[in-house]
Amino acid sequence: MNIPKVKFTNISLTKEINWMYGFLFQDKWGWGKYIIKKHPKIKKVFSLKTEAEQLKFLRNYIIRYKKNNQKLIEKNKTKYQKEWHKVEKDFFIILSEIIQINWPKNRKIIKAMISINPICPRFLNDWSFSIFYNYKKIFHAMEVIMHESCHFLYFEKWKKLYPEMDNKKFESPYLEWHLSEILAPIILNDPRIQKLLKRKADFYVEHKKLKIGNKTVPKYFNDLYKKNNMNKNFDEFLKESYEAIKKNKKLFKI
Repeated sequence: MNIPKVKFTNISLTKEINWMYGFLFQDKWGWGKYIIKKHPKIKKVFSLKTEAEQLKFLRNYIIRYKKNNQKLIEKNKTKYQKEWHKVEKDFFIILSEIIQINWPKNRKIIKAMISINPICPRFLNDWSFSIFYNYKKIFHAMEVIMHESCHFLYFEKWKKLYPEMDNKKFESPYLEWHLSEILAPIILNDPRIQKLLKRKADFYVEHKKLKIGNKTVPKYFNDLYKKNNMNKNFDEFLKESYEAIKKNKKLFKI
C-alpha cells in the first residue's frame, strides 16, 4: 500500500496574507474573531477604508510578526515533525482500513504549511493545509494533522461512491462540505485512532449547536457510525449520513 508522507513547510507570504484577509473580511461564520484573539493588533485593519490599504497593513504585520517569532516558528515546526513521525505510518494505515480505500498511488506528499493564522484551511487540489505555529499542547497539532489528512482520503472515497458530483461541493458552504467536517472528528474518535491521538477530537461549535430530533448533530451522526461500524461498512455509513443531512439541509441554511 502506498502511504503518503506529511511534509512540514513554511507558508508563502502571499497565501498567508490572502487567507487571513479572507477570514477577516469575507467569511460568513465570523471566524475572523479567532485571528483577532491571537493577534489583537490586527484589529486596526478594520479602520482602513480600502482593500489595498488593508492588504498592505496585513502584509507589513505578518512580515514583522514572523521576523520577531522566527525562532519559535522553526522550533515548533521541528517539534511537530518529530511528534508526527511517531504516529504517521500507523495513522495512515488505520485510516485506510476505516474508510475502506487505499491511499492513491499518485499522492506521495501531504503538505503542512506552518502559519501564524489559527484557522487551518485545507486544499484538495494539492493535498495541502495550514497549521498554526504555536499550539500550547502538542496533541492540538496532532489532531489538526489527522483531521486535515482525513479529508484527503475521505474525498477519495466520496468520489468512488458519487463519481458524477461536482468537486465544488466539497467546499463551504455546500452540504457535502458540512458533512465532511462533521464526519472527520467521528472518524478520529474511532477507538483504533484514539490509541494514537489519545484525545477526543472536537467538532465545530456551529455544528454542536444544531439538533436532529433530540440529538445534537455530532451525536446523531456518531450513532450512525457506531451502528455501521459494527458491520465494518463505511460505504453504507457514508450513504446513510448523506441521506440524513440532505433531509435536514434547512439546519445548514443550504
